[in-house]
Amino acid sequence: MELIVKRHCVTALANGLSPLQQRLLDEPKRVRIADAPTGAGKTYAFIKALLQGSRILFIVPTRRLAQNIAATVINNLIKAGWSSTLAEQKLAVWSSDQTAVLQEQGVTHIRGLRVRQMQRLSPRLQGESEMIVAVPEVVNQLLLRGRPDAPQTGLDKGQAGFSVFDLLEYFDHIVFDEFHTIEARGFGLAALLAKLVSVTTESGHTGYGRAKISLLSATPLNIKPTLTALGVPEGEIAELKEVLTEGQNDRALHGDVRLVLHEQSTMPALVGAYLEPIQYAVAQDQQVVLIYNALADLRRDLPALIQQFKALGIPANKVLVINSIDDSAQHHQARAGYYTGRQQDPDQFAILIATASVEIGVTFRAANLMLMESGFAPMNFLQRYGRAARKGADGLVVVRLDNALCERQPWLRALKEWVSAHENTKVSILELSQVLSHEAQQQFQGEPVNTNTLYFGALPQQAVYTSGLYWQLLIRHPSAAKHRKQHLLQHQPDSSKWVYSKLSQLEPLLQDRRYAKPAQQWRTLLFMQAAQYRDIGKRVAVLEGDGRRLQVDRVWLERETDIMRLCPPRYDEREQEYFQLQGELDDYLLDDKNRATRRLNVYFPHTKYPKFLEYNSALWSEWRKHLNNQRDIDTEMAWDDYPDAMKAAEQLVALTGLTPSTDTEVSTSTMNLVW
Repeated sequence: MELIVKRHCVTALANGLSPLQQRLLDEPKRVRIADAPTGAGKTYAFIKALLQGSRILFIVPTRRLAQNIAATVINNLIKAGWSSTLAEQKLAVWSSDQTAVLQEQGVTHIRGLRVRQMQRLSPRLQGESEMIVAVPEVVNQLLLRGRPDAPQTGLDKGQAGFSVFDLLEYFDHIVFDEFHTIEARGFGLAALLAKLVSVTTESGHTGYGRAKISLLSATPLNIKPTLTALGVPEGEIAELKEVLTEGQNDRALHGDVRLVLHEQSTMPALVGAYLEPIQYAVAQDQQVVLIYNALADLRRDLPALIQQFKALGIPANKVLVINSIDDSAQHHQARAGYYTGRQQDPDQFAILIATASVEIGVTFRAANLMLMESGFAPMNFLQRYGRAARKGADGLVVVRLDNALCERQPWLRALKEWVSAHENTKVSILELSQVLSHEAQQQFQGEPVNTNTLYFGALPQQAVYTSGLYWQLLIRHPSAAKHRKQHLLQHQPDSSKWVYSKLSQLEPLLQDRRYAKPAQQWRTLLFMQAAQYRDIGKRVAVLEGDGRRLQVDRVWLERETDIMRLCPPRYDEREQEYFQLQGELDDYLLDDKNRATRRLNVYFPHTKYPKFLEYNSALWSEWRKHLNNQRDIDTEMAWDDYPDAMKAAEQLVALTGLTPSTDTEVSTSTMNLVW
């Protein structure tokens, strides 16, 4: 079944910007939430600001997107008449990729280098444009250098004075791109900045520093209630939306797109049904994009896909495979001939085979044919769909459906029914968005929301309390000295005060020699969870036979391969675990999935012994069950001696949703002090 999603555009002002792009530059309110469809050019507005002498900190959720935006910025600066040398001098990228490059160049104090990069942006030198594109973990690491509660090291010497207030003073714009990817646990950074730029200061001005905070997304979450709950005045929040048009003289975002829902058992079967359009697209120097839901399925299907493309005369070296595992390594040509690696330029390839990693802000040269799986949520679907047929080109997007997935996803069944009811007609992108966001809209019934915006979800109440914990973490940091600490104390949200009260109730455990060590460890791990922008499972190194080093999620490795059974773990000079393979990772894929669940070593404030619990929706209740286990003599004694402290720990976990653990990436990144 199929229909046509009509061509849609935005109005172009005399200077070439759209109304939304212009408002992102001119809006006087310092907290701005922007809703614009894929391809609307939200990033370009800030390139324009850079050309006009502004300083921008552009925070993006993935390293690949950081790389993509950096290339786009440099190209636009050169087109505007800047030399390539000047353009590269005015742009810095902060990500683990860039960290590796700096380490190869012999730079050891990378955090110090990044702080100095910002400190060179002296407030006295206004008009000196510069853009820093960063993943949020790097910004967090700069603000929270070292382990929480740990003394400063020599690496921090001279940097303790740098704080969040400097960020707000150095930059004109701080941008959170693709903010729909922010998890409740990671909202603290954005909430902190939004609060500090919108409060009334001691001098009577609105906000500290000069930065404006912008949150951008094509599939927005309803975050305004969370911001106001944290004390951001509603009158200081501007909600901006791009208005779509169909005018022939307006700037086209997408052309007419033929959207087809096609029931097939596998992606190779779907490719087999569209061999002729694939061959035609490649002959026209267009790109064909395949997007999978599951990485394991992609890897299992690769041999069949490569053979299908070869039969069409498309060699394997014209295929780029994009996913979190292959992107963790340097550029590489597999035995089958296809290429991988984040350093590869997607524009140089005819076929792109990817997972969800491409749905966040990545653009392609001419991807007018896309064969995709639906994703697990409506926002995934719309983000994927929006990668195709950019800049007014017509396109074809084919979505593979199967009965099992439709049974599990009510929104997908609703989409299928809607397409069937509108088969062979033309619909607007707004109508498609309304269908996809319908399930999310139901949760806002009776609540005051911006009726002009279609929300794809909302942050849970936990975001209010994780933000409060993050605020407490900053208050306790060495950079929050003297007047800075007073500012943070004065403007802290109610949730920060609540967290402080619960941490204070924990103090008796810290003062008792029987419980001091486990209570200290538990509190430190809780703070470390607050410092972690998102929940990332622990990854381990895998060395393929040719020496290629991959970083792989440990649970994925156990669930989808027999590597951990056949290859005993080894340890490098830094005592980090890795697995040495004889061949490639794909040689170890299991035909029949032996699905493992993610398990965490979780900790408690009254005992040094952790519990190994399954990481699922029942984690909190299982943790609580162990915290209240009256059959355990140590637990019973702790509740008898310090009931208020134990109850405070229970409430901190319940309301933040953070369960102190060592089995997440934050432990390694924080202790090593480099992301």
